[in-house]
Amino acid sequence: MTAPNSQRGNYGWVIVAAMLVVQAVSSGLGFYNMSVYMTEYARTLSVPLADISFAVSLFFIVGGVAGIYVARLLDRIHVRWVMTAGALLGGGSLALVGEAESLWQIYLLFMLFGAGNSGVSLVVATTLVTQWFPGPNRSIALSIASTGLSLGGVVITPATAYLFNSLGAHATMPWLGLSFVLLIVPIALWVVRPAPAAPAASGGVPASPWGYREAVRSRFFILLAVGYVFCQGAQVGGISHLYNRVDQIAGFEAAARAVQILTICAILFRFLGGWLVTRIAIRWYTLTNVMIQCIGLAILANADSAGMAWFGAAVFGASIGNILMLQPLWLAEAFPGSIYPRVFALANAASVMGVAGGPFMLGLAYDFADYSVAYSLAVATSLVAGAFILTAGPRPVRGSVGTS
Repeated sequence: MTAPNSQRGNYGWVIVAAMLVVQAVSSGLGFYNMSVYMTEYARTLSVPLADISFAVSLFFIVGGVAGIYVARLLDRIHVRWVMTAGALLGGGSLALVGEAESLWQIYLLFMLFGAGNSGVSLVVATTLVTQWFPGPNRSIALSIASTGLSLGGVVITPATAYLFNSLGAHATMPWLGLSFVLLIVPIALWVVRPAPAAPAASGGVPASPWGYREAVRSRFFILLAVGYVFCQGAQVGGISHLYNRVDQIAGFEAAARAVQILTICAILFRFLGGWLVTRIAIRWYTLTNVMIQCIGLAILANADSAGMAWFGAAVFGASIGNILMLQPLWLAEAFPGSIYPRVFALANAASVMGVAGGPFMLGLAYDFADYSVAYSLAVATSLVAGAFILTAGPRPVRGSVGTS
């Protein structure tokens, strides 16, 4: 039975708040903490930073692939059990990292952490929010829920760095693993629930449902997914090297401020974007944000003072949150909810190639030249992304692979 819109909407905002908290924990102890983990364990195990960096790549790759299977599980198992299992696996492996004494153990535990984290991160969060908000509030709901991705870096990563410095990694990691479990499992068991059935024609979903295979073979999906590989590569590469870039220009205090500016702008403009995308065609708003990313990266490529670097970080940050939010939103508008989790999971897994390769790409360019060349390469990569996204068209057309 379909719940009244008011009932659906009211509890939907509870789901949004829950997903904000879960995403903050997932990204804070996962994505944003990776630089802290790398620095600490390269020192603790006396291995090159590049060797530890490979563990981070494994975390992202395994997490992206596991997300495809998580999406399938959501069709068969209650979402609360998927999230609970993910939290237990992720938290347990994170806690055991503190006991690791060799590189292969780090690799194994980061792979397990990536698999567990996939059960509580973007695939689950975007699926729940898009189910609870089939109408015009979907973009605002997604913008609020995805703000947790940035809040994790603001709140959790500085706290982790402090604990590492005061207690050491061996004593801190079990507490981080326990926190992962205790902050997510109660939400999964007592708050999260799937949305009641929505009216068939709501949310702009086509009246004739797509099949999964037809959807992922469409020209629209392929070009959009490839565009996001390049876009995420430039974005994550630019983020991961921002501290070092600004540190070389104006010192560590200016570098820390640049990271803060980037994060704050990502949060503020994500909220603004959630409202704007209800008034602007999502295709053009996505392309606008890709161009804003290009401008921010270009400023950082040519920055020669703290003020210019901060301005570049602000412009770059204005695009970050929106670009991440717009892909799941666009796919949810293009394809029906019955296949959305699997469609987005595949797109997200493809994006992992950019997430994992972007930092390496900029690092390699820096080793051969300098950061000006590295960030210019990121600009070029963003332009390639924009070309693919533009060519994808506004939405897919049924019945012919390779037609948009």
